[in-house]
Amino acid sequence: MEVMEKKEIINRLTELIQPYLMAQGVELVELEFTQPRRGRATLRLFVDRPGGGITLDEITRVSRVVGELLDVHDPISSSYTLEVSSPGLTRALKKPQDYERYTGRLVRLTTRTPWEGKQVHRGILKGLANEEVSLEEDRALVRIPLAEIAKARLDL
Repeated sequence: MEVMEKKEIINRLTELIQPYLMAQGVELVELEFTQPRRGRATLRLFVDRPGGGITLDEITRVSRVVGELLDVHDPISSSYTLEVSSPGLTRALKKPQDYERYTGRLVRLTTRTPWEGKQVHRGILKGLANEEVSLEEDRALVRIPLAEIAKARLDL
């Protein structure tokens, strides 16, 4: 599958699923679609309640209803497996809003290239301003441009 086709599928799925989730008060944290050369494709939805704390019953309901929604609209031409889960305690920070929402929490950031001498930074998230993430690391304030961050997640 070509990268552009994969992006189109993800965009189409997000447009289809997002209104239902929003109406239920559930946030779509991440949507992944993988299609190996052999075998079944996988559609993974990571959902949460704003502020955190989605229940297993809610995940089960979202899985059932989204499955029915996908059956009706049939946006994926091949067979696939639908997986719905919580993003977990060490959830990824994907959107700029995530850096604001989790201010004060311990995070682990990996930069695209070494930043201030290293690529992996671990510290207390101080927020996002002017497209820069502020992180208190080893009692020093480090500012990393958002575009420089390859991966970010909450840490324990």
